[in-house]
Amino acid sequence: MCHTCKEHVVVCSALLEQTNGNGRTALDLVSATSQKEELLRSAQVGDSAPRNRAATEVLNLPLLESGSCLLAHLIFSYQQERGLSSCTQPSDKSHSLGYKLVRALEAHALQRVTVGWMDQRAVRLVEDAETLLELGRGSYLGQVSQAVKGCKGENTQFLMEILEDLKSRGEALVAHHH
Repeated sequence: MCHTCKEHVVVCSALLEQTNGNGRTALDLVSATSQKEELLRSAQVGDSAPRNRAATEVLNLPLLESGSCLLAHLIFSYQQERGLSSCTQPSDKSHSLGYKLVRALEAHALQRVTVGWMDQRAVRLVEDAETLLELGRGSYLGQVSQAVKGCKGENTQFLMEILEDLKSRGEALVAHHH
């Protein structure tokens, strides 16, 4: 619950319950009663909007396509720069770096595996392996809305293919470990 005015207390939107570094909400930062009421009305309108609409239709295809293009390029560039595919390809199972990382991450939390490591490239490699494992378990793709998954935009479809490929590689890492 958050406060509005002196005369009544209402349950606020999750957005209005967010606090800054000093623990103050957006309503705390607005002094004029009329501005507080406008902020509350805006939050109520947003909260009462149909939630499933956004999950079933793409509202701004050019924005989705641009974002998908940028994210696909970023993922591809990151893979090229880091050489991620070489360490995650299952070769000789018991000796591959990917297998050893999976074994370590399934036994211990990432922070425990990398505690005391000074080489940030090695830490990032373990973080990448953990991300692949999570993708393999379906953790991230499950958060993508059906509207985005079903979008026919070229860039969005390409991004989904990249994410599916990463998921498959994560599944392969897990499968070769067990």
